[in-house]
Amino acid sequence: MIEALIGMLLMAIVGLGLVYTSSRVAVSQKDMNLQNLAISQMRDLLQRNGSGTLDLCASAPSIQLPNPLTLRVTVSGCNSNLAASVGKATDSARKSLVGIQGPLVLSVSDPSLGGEVRVGGAL
Repeated sequence: MIEALIGMLLMAIVGLGLVYTSSRVAVSQKDMNLQNLAISQMRDLLQRNGSGTLDLCASAPSIQLPNPLTLRVTVSGCNSNLAASVGKATDSARKSLVGIQGPLVLSVSDPSLGGEVRVGGAL
């Protein structure tokens, strides 16, 4: 009788562990889905930037997520200009290109996303 009781107790502990693990997996999956939606919408904003329909530096963009959640997107890198040169470094006739727009970085932060999500910033 005691052996059966110990066996039932061990099975209950294993069952609770499985329930806890599956609930953590479900929460992680939900967070990843929200992050994926946020990244997709921010990439779309970056693609539409400068096309004549959207100027990220002049407007305050936002994204829409499920559970009517609207998040304001923070845009950085708007006034950063890069300098590039063409030609050899020792060439006195080297041409410099100044005023090239630097890369933009979009970010949103919310606890439902698991923190901050950033897109962009690479040339």
